[in-house]
Amino acid sequence: VDLKNKEDKYDLLMRTQTSNVQVRMMKKYGAPLKAIIPGRVFRCEATDARHEHTFYQLEGIMIDKKINFSHLRGMCEIVGKKLYGPETKFRMRPKFYPFVEPGANGEYTCFLCQGKGCRVCKNTGWLEILGSGMIHPEVLRAGGIDPEEYSGFAFGFGLTRLAMLKYNIDDIRLLMGGDQRFLEQF
Repeated sequence: VDLKNKEDKYDLLMRTQTSNVQVRMMKKYGAPLKAIIPGRVFRCEATDARHEHTFYQLEGIMIDKKINFSHLRGMCEIVGKKLYGPETKFRMRPKFYPFVEPGANGEYTCFLCQGKGCRVCKNTGWLEILGSGMIHPEVLRAGGIDPEEYSGFAFGFGLTRLAMLKYNIDDIRLLMGGDQRFLEQF
């Protein structure tokens, strides 16, 4: 593919998510399908204690007959409790994502304040960790899967946020900073 524009410059976009693998997997493997897709992503956003412009993401999909939103919610609750202990709370809030319908943010209780509110959770008691939803029927069709027969869910975890929760790290920028003193703690 020729990526040069008229001024002989390259027009490239760094990968903003790992979702581009989903349709390729659907076309190659069909349904039923369970997949985990790790990757490095790049976002144009300001950095702060919770946000970084470059991070690692773990995306997953599950497609089969009679898959519904409760399967997605149950999977997310189990992941939180396995990673952070049985007291971890999980909630979902509606959010628009273009390739799922309905879509939701997945949030876990803040590791620093245990839900009371602090600077990392912006005094809400919750940390947004994942985006998720039911795979849109048109996405299934694009992958060669009949949405009348199959349904599925998709989710994407920011791995750096998962590490923050697991190891009680209060600033995401420390994970990519390269300070050996910080890294030697683990």
